[in-house]
Amino acid sequence: MANPVQYTLRQMRETVGLSLETYRHWKHVLPPLATKGGRTPCFKFGELMAASIIHRLTETAGVRVSFLKDVSVDIFNLCNTSSWTALEGATLAIDLKLRTCEFKRTQSSSTNSELVLLCRIDPVLSKLRGLLLHNQTGGDQAKLRFLPTEVRPSAERRRKRA
Repeated sequence: MANPVQYTLRQMRETVGLSLETYRHWKHVLPPLATKGGRTPCFKFGELMAASIIHRLTETAGVRVSFLKDVSVDIFNLCNTSSWTALEGATLAIDLKLRTCEFKRTQSSSTNSELVLLCRIDPVLSKLRGLLLHNQTGGDQAKLRFLPTEVRPSAERRRKRA
């Protein structure tokens, strides 16, 4: 299986809508982002999805990002292990008391928790699809809409890095 496409920090911030200051704050607060060190951190689609969900919860629902610290690991893991098609029609249910989360397919209230925060995934997924696939611009090649592909360094460049 090929390695997933990776996005740069700038691409992630522009896609999610984060300022550099907000990203730096999130990096200190959220464990999944704290591990993104080095000179050029890279992000998978699932990580863009998770950051978009957290952004939606903080900007639209007014949830403080520090409150999502405990569940952020689960959000990132769920998004990294789910495909676009698996996410369609899903709702992220965050149990605020137990500090757990899961994707649900139905809107039934079959939970025993006192307080659950629900976030529909379709609006987030639609926004990401539009930004990553459909809104590409490129002068003469604007009509050519290629999916992102992995570019591997040449053998000579790999030797220079070693």
